[in-house]
Amino acid sequence: MRTYGLDEMRVTEVCTAFDKNNRHIDVVSFVIMLERYGIQRSDISSLLHDVGIDESLLINIFSKADFTRLGMGSRDVTQVVLA
Repeated sequence: MRTYGLDEMRVTEVCTAFDKNNRHIDVVSFVIMLERYGIQRSDISSLLHDVGIDESLLINIFSKADFTRLGMGSRDVTQVVLA
């Protein structure tokens, strides 16, 4: 986290969020937290990709994060393909 510019206080907050949930956190909540701390989506994407999340799942995660921020988090995300 420090490589993405988070100060010690923010790193502690992230660690605390993991510790509160037995070292687990919802990935959408994690993305929203990191964005609130000023980390760019490209950096978050790289981080998640480095831990094994593939591109199609990353798209769904960021879509759900957007819907959650807009207050539509409980709705299903539907893929639309334009031909």
